[in-house]
Amino acid sequence: MKKVGNQMDDGILEEYLDRYVRIHFAPDMIGQGLSAYAEGKLYDYSPNGILIEERDGSLDYIPFSAVRLVQIKPKPGLWERLTGSS
Repeated sequence: MKKVGNQMDDGILEEYLDRYVRIHFAPDMIGQGLSAYAEGKLYDYSPNGILIEERDGSLDYIPFSAVRLVQIKPKPGLWERLTGSS
């Protein structure tokens, strides 16, 4: 996420709502036997964290203090949309 000073840009994730994301957890948030990331559809966000919808429909809140990286798959380009390839 782009930060300006100590504040995050307002609405930086707005264009990615309803897109599948992978949230990688900070190293100190990963315990033995736990996944290093969570995947789901970006449902909502606030200055404090991200809310994702998992495939089973459940919602997970992940505070930004636990996030190391947010991966967002880019939207398909014209060629991918025309050919149906990904």
